[in-house]
Amino acid sequence: MKRLFPLLIVLVILSSCTSVPKQREGDFEQIRTALREVVQTASERIEATMHSQMTLSTLIPSSSSALTNQKQIPLLQEHLSLWERQVIAGFRGATIAMPGLLKPYIGKMEIEDPISVMQASDNSSSQLLLDIYQSDIEGEVRSMLAEYLALSKETWEMLTDRYSIWSRAKVLLGEEPLPTLGPDPADHLFVTFLSAYLGQLNEEELSLRTTPVFQGTGSFYEILNKKVQQ
Repeated sequence: MKRLFPLLIVLVILSSCTSVPKQREGDFEQIRTALREVVQTASERIEATMHSQMTLSTLIPSSSSALTNQKQIPLLQEHLSLWERQVIAGFRGATIAMPGLLKPYIGKMEIEDPISVMQASDNSSSQLLLDIYQSDIEGEVRSMLAEYLALSKETWEMLTDRYSIWSRAKVLLGEEPLPTLGPDPADHLFVTFLSAYLGQLNEEELSLRTTPVFQGTGSFYEILNKKVQQ
């Protein structure tokens, strides 16, 4: 029996050594899940009306700003106001659709070192998502936004056509033509929408991760507020 005690002690030590890495990996997986969930929740918290305060001067690219100064062209200002409302409505629809668009990317986001990601910053999950999938996300957002801005595109084509007719008429009358307009504003609107959205996504994650929570809730907010030591 005495000979068995050393063997039992060795077995206990070995079993404890193997359980620690397993427990450690379980903790890591919890952090990975929390990092994915926090960015998904952040996307769902973004207000659909976040772009509603944007002005016409923000929505129109600088290369086409001459449109806003042409008061003599009949109905041009009315059509610009209509275009502005259509763009804001399109942005609203796209904002509502963004959590669904991002969800597959968030779900497959690989996090090799969850502790390093967690401790990097309070919006590190959003940043990691873009580091991995920004190109793919931008491609999808561009296609989706084009659908939501289809009506505004038609209005833009109509008002710029009216602008061109007026400019040609001035030349026929021996006057200087109107300033040349820039290209279709699709690229400008895409950048305007996405930069504002991603900025808000970072802010929402930061808010979720820094808002105090009661200990023992078991939520991912509590996990991400912990200073986990390696």
